Amino acid sequence: MKVTIVICSQTGNTQKLGELVSSKLMESGHVVNLTPLVSDPPLDQSKAVAARNLRITNLPDVSSADIILIGGPVWAFRPYPLLLKAMLDLSPMLKGKRVLPFVTHAFPFAWMTGNSSLNTLRKMAAKAGAQVLPGAVLSGSGKPGLERYTEAAAKICAQVQ
Repeated sequence: MKVTIVICSQTGNTQKLGELVSSKLMESGHVVNLTPLVSDPPLDQSKAVAARNLRITNLPDVSSADIILIGGPVWAFRPYPLLLKAMLDLSPMLKGKRVLPFVTHAFPFAWMTGNSSLNTLRKMAAKAGAQVLPGAVLSGSGKPGLERYTEAAAKICAQVQ
């Protein structure tokens, strides 16, 4: 299966999860394209920015993907602006595609902004006509150790069939 993983990562936590998922899926025989998004200008976390004011310089072509995984961090209690912009820009290409959103956040429990951010992405994908999969929330992403990452990667990979 052709899998496209689109991620934005400010601190490296989502990047780590994306790479782990990519590796596990390739081990299972999937063809994976992992794209860490880049914006111009780069996001400055000290300043609020509207997603519509961002320009993504490397948005991947998802037309040949069987499934699209898209993830990023929670920022100021909502999905990271670059993640929202990616969802907006990809929307015309998501109709009929299987989409699996995921988010990472530092809070210890998913109900502390993780679930609401995931649901925002799920609604955006559904509005675009995608077949939306449950997705996943990685809570406590800033804590040391790989156990949380391994669990979240397993949850994501289990939904890719």
